[in-house]
Amino acid sequence: MATIAGYDGKVIFGVAGTIVSDVGSNVHSWKLDLTGEALDNTDFTSTGWKTFLAGMKQWGGSLEAYCDASKPITIAAVGTSTTIKLYIDGTKYYSGTALCTGVHPSVGVEGIETQTIDFQGTGALALT
Repeated sequence: MATIAGYDGKVIFGVAGTIVSDVGSNVHSWKLDLTGEALDNTDFTSTGWKTFLAGMKQWGGSLEAYCDASKPITIAAVGTSTTIKLYIDGTKYYSGTALCTGVHPSVGVEGIETQTIDFQGTGALALT
């Protein structure tokens, strides 16, 4: 298995104008959570072991950015639904439509002002 360098990652998320990590939005990391439900269908013939069926799938995640006073992510961004592309490297990326579910600015005296942007997928996710 080949190892992928993180510095080739990138984010394009058209919320609050557009967040594009390689043209000044200061995104430095992203996280994606893909989950699926396990529906319990255990019956009296189970012999002590539970059985499950695959249920609905969902995805969401967050991205981290350094704050830029000229391009703040505003309160209006929350509730905005748009296309997101989360690049693994220069060519491969996850894409889908996502809802911005939260913006979390953070300031510490010892560090740089940052913000976390949370998103929730609103349909299928593709790996291109």
